[in-house]
Amino acid sequence: MLQFLGRGSAFRSEHNCAFFTCGNELVLLDCPMSAFHKLRHIGAEKLAGGDVNITVLVTHTHGDHTGGIATLIHYEYYIKHRTVTVIAPSEEVAEDLDTLFTRIEGCAPEGFRLITATQAAREWLLDVIPTHHSPELEGRCFGYRLLVDGEKAVYTGDTAVIEPFLPYLGSDTALYSDCSAYNPVVHLNITELLEKVKGRDIKLYLMHLDDTKKILDAAQGSGALLAPLYES
Repeated sequence: MLQFLGRGSAFRSEHNCAFFTCGNELVLLDCPMSAFHKLRHIGAEKLAGGDVNITVLVTHTHGDHTGGIATLIHYEYYIKHRTVTVIAPSEEVAEDLDTLFTRIEGCAPEGFRLITATQAAREWLLDVIPTHHSPELEGRCFGYRLLVDGEKAVYTGDTAVIEPFLPYLGSDTALYSDCSAYNPVVHLNITELLEKVKGRDIKLYLMHLDDTKKILDAAQGSGALLAPLYES
């Protein structure tokens, strides 16, 4: 099961960030600044062991998803003397991230390794799933199908539609889905989400929450759960 350092949307104080471990590799799904500070407080060593390797798997480049990656790179390089691996979902997103890290944030080249999902060769990375989120980032927003602790998980990232992920769902797969209490153009309304997965034998975890109470009210009786927050 994925655990979360935060499950809030862009305008909340703690932004969405899931993580899991595979051996001594700590994998973050995006890294907003709020997640960086929580990770720094907890200690990556506590989550994945003393000889930890940190990997950030990026869904898209909005600031509430990538705003902490460069600071994480700086911190790991200058304080912990470790290299952070960043996995981009596509070549185009990799180019955008390279500009962010090198020209804008001034990260030391030795502080990070930027690769694409096709180059990653990770046993836990099963599929990269293109989706539709922000029109301004069309073609550059993705979710993933993962293998976490021997169980399959579909992670939507930010999405306005659920259809790209439906073919990957089954009784052996948990769905971690973006959802909104409202009817935004760039996110998936909770009522619409529940209707489109109704009748499927899946575990559904809700993330990237904008109004937790309204989402819980809408999800009552559906079996959907809030994405689990990490408790130190």
